[in-house]
Amino acid sequence: MSASTSSARCCWAESLGGCDKQISGEHPVSQCLFNEDAITVQGLPWCLEAPKTIGMSSFVRNILCRAHNSQLSNLDTAALGAFNAFRESVRLNEAREGLRAEYLTIKRFVINGPLLERWFLKTLINVSFGGKWIIGNGTHAKGVPSDDLVQTVFGLRDFQSGAGLYIASHAGEQIDSMDRVNIIPKTDGNTLAAAGFNFRGYRFFLNLLPQKFDMDGQSHLFYRDSQMKFQIHNSKGRLLLSHEIKFKWKIPT
Repeated sequence: MSASTSSARCCWAESLGGCDKQISGEHPVSQCLFNEDAITVQGLPWCLEAPKTIGMSSFVRNILCRAHNSQLSNLDTAALGAFNAFRESVRLNEAREGLRAEYLTIKRFVINGPLLERWFLKTLINVSFGGKWIIGNGTHAKGVPSDDLVQTVFGLRDFQSGAGLYIASHAGEQIDSMDRVNIIPKTDGNTLAAAGFNFRGYRFFLNLLPQKFDMDGQSHLFYRDSQMKFQIHNSKGRLLLSHEIKFKWKIPT
């Protein structure tokens, strides 16, 4: 099989109506996130056993019509904003560690939580569309998202009762922040119930079912609104607050 993962020319958002006849070559994971022209992929039918490195231009699927694809460009912008905040966080850690300073100007980043949550959902649908699982809650056909999830991607409804985006962390966790996105599906029988994401080194979970998401282990899960605080040591070994990243859900209009 070629690097393109498309098996049919159809739009997974057709339940909304308004499809046009032009199918766009959709990158399952937004191309704008990566500075390099190549991406390493694993977990799709043609790379289950081992990762494969391919050109970004080859990593496309014919899964959205041009009209619906264009309506989701703001989600790519939000994901890029989060990626850039994580990139800048790494730069600040490296630049400020060991400074001869008693205090620092605290740099604050605000990430649009609703748009980032919808980007994770769009990406999960992109990679699972046409597959062997029922995507989300309901009795609809395998390989297609429920109508509720499609509406959620496009901002027409919200996740309910514990569904949506969680951030995972644990004390002393080391963040290996590189330009990468890993996706690990979590199933309940034939249903795709959730997915774990490694998003530039940070761990997220997207829960598709209307119930609280729980995870075994020592990690803590933070639902939606949350804040990351980053400290560095100055030249005397004193810990100083350097910068903060806040995931904000109530965004002023």
